[in-house]
Amino acid sequence: MPEVLPRFDYRIARGVAEDKGKHRDQHEDAHIALPELALFGVADGMGGHAAGEIAAELALSEVKTSIGSRTSQRAIEAYVARPSLQTRRNVFTRLRRAIERANERVRKDAAEHVERRGMGTTVDIVWFARDHAFVAHAGDGRVYLARARAVLQLTQDHAQVESLKATGVISPTRKSYRDRLINAVGLNDAITVDTLFVDLSRGDRLLLCTDGVYTQVDGESQLAELLRDGSPERAARRLVDQAKGRGRDNATALVVEIGERFVKRAAADRGFSAADLERARQSVLLQGLSLPLVLSALAAAVEIELEPGAVVPRVLANDHVGYIVLDGLVRCAGDRQVGTGALLFADSFVGVWTQEELPVVEQTARVLRVRADDFEEVCRSDPMLAAELYRRLAVHIARSSGRVAIHPPRTRA
Repeated sequence: MPEVLPRFDYRIARGVAEDKGKHRDQHEDAHIALPELALFGVADGMGGHAAGEIAAELALSEVKTSIGSRTSQRAIEAYVARPSLQTRRNVFTRLRRAIERANERVRKDAAEHVERRGMGTTVDIVWFARDHAFVAHAGDGRVYLARARAVLQLTQDHAQVESLKATGVISPTRKSYRDRLINAVGLNDAITVDTLFVDLSRGDRLLLCTDGVYTQVDGESQLAELLRDGSPERAARRLVDQAKGRGRDNATALVVEIGERFVKRAAADRGFSAADLERARQSVLLQGLSLPLVLSALAAAVEIELEPGAVVPRVLANDHVGYIVLDGLVRCAGDRQVGTGALLFADSFVGVWTQEELPVVEQTARVLRVRADDFEEVCRSDPMLAAELYRRLAVHIARSSGRVAIHPPRTRA
């Protein structure tokens, strides 16, 4: 049954499924579905006895309270009334603060109860407004976005091996079945909260899930098949049934489908802002392309914001990534500074990459991030667009200085 969320332009449908898993005494996952706040979340608790379950419930309860507060509601209302960069950042501030407060509450509870020492939980939150999703992430739960042309893994696991992959220390194809979690609610006094800003359209599906789900799926091809199957309720159930049949861990899947748009807005007031599209079109990849082709090329793009001093990672979810800089300043190898329209790691899209130090953010930068696999999937759906994009990439890479190393083609799951 379609639902209407406050301050969101589309109707939605949703479904959730969960399973305790084989050989587990406790179900330590938790989720929230709060249509009155346009807020959805999943948490995966950890700790002895029932401590993981308590950590997950405490964290999501604190998130609910924080987002439901007058301050947070004023922030989201201000964004809806005037979707400027500043009002958007204020929403992200409220999301980060909600998870920081959850971290404080879980650590305080653990300090007061000896049997709960060391408990913690992952947290993934999606907050809807206008035609966008605000995503906040801590831990190794995941948020995926299924579109007609691609399934995008939006979040990066906060685990030791994944962190080394992101910074290029080890190969992105290296597998680890015992990857140590290095960031989650309750682990430390300070917590890192990743945030993403996602443009939404009718037919998109968002999946929030715990590692008990995605570790039991054979690559993104199978994930796409399961996530797109039938209603959101059926998709969630099939994902968890897959996990139940193969794994031993708790498994939770929450699927939200974007339905019919019922709030009418002018074309310039929907999706990517006109200003951001013009910034993106300054890139050598998109310069001179018609607006429809630009939008098609950006179907796999996700906007993120990086703070000064942040290293720009070239790997996400076992795959190389590229970026288009919307604004801000980034220092590349050789102290070269780049800004609006710069294309970072262009070689990732063609299976080659230069051997050089990773870029570092000089001034707060907003970038469009695209995984190589997702870029390839978009191109496969439109051969004419693909030919033009790959031609531009080849010319750009040929003109770029530096040593180039050719690597074997990636194999798709």
